[in-house]
Amino acid sequence: MVQLKRLGFQRHFLFLSILIPWVDTITLGQNPNASVPSRAVSADIPERSPINVVGGDYILRPNDVISVTVFGESDLNREDRLVSDGTVMLPLVGRIRVAGQTSVQAAETIRAALAKDYLVNPQVSVSITETVKETFTIIGQVSAPGSYPLPPGGRMSLLQAIGSAGGFKPSASTGKITVKRKEGGRETVFKVDGKSQVSNSSDQSFEVRAGDVINVPERLF
Repeated sequence: MVQLKRLGFQRHFLFLSILIPWVDTITLGQNPNASVPSRAVSADIPERSPINVVGGDYILRPNDVISVTVFGESDLNREDRLVSDGTVMLPLVGRIRVAGQTSVQAAETIRAALAKDYLVNPQVSVSITETVKETFTIIGQVSAPGSYPLPPGGRMSLLQAIGSAGGFKPSASTGKITVKRKEGGRETVFKVDGKSQVSNSSDQSFEVRAGDVINVPERLF
């Protein structure tokens, strides 16, 4: 009789040991807060955008340094300087021109080159790690003549440039400013009326470029 009870207890225990894990499995499937295997979690992570870019609307120029990341392909990641023709050397695709493009456009250019012959749906990120320091020079009747850097993106109005040099002196002839600019091996001289620039809207103001030499002459009494 004792043996039969003991045998019955063992069967009951065995039944529970099988039933409990099965019940836990059902409960886990119904509980949204329960933990799930890591593979199920990773499957729910949204895919990265093919282009993940840092740099905004900055236009790449020769001698800028960019960092290129191809997600999941660490051997293709590179940080390099654009050479004088605006190209950068990258694995697989070789030299590719990105000067004159924003980092968004550069990432798309590189992505398209990789997708053409080498990778399926490559995901590319471009970061600008170093930019060329471009300057302009201002001379004449300003408080602090000299050379000054252009801001990132290389855009600055004439009045902003004069402000960088401390503004006009009282002796300045603000209506007869000249700007010398070299383009394509030619030198061009612009005559700018500083007084009219004050009243112009931002899209009409004279824009200073890298290498410009601004001369604010002295007023003749």
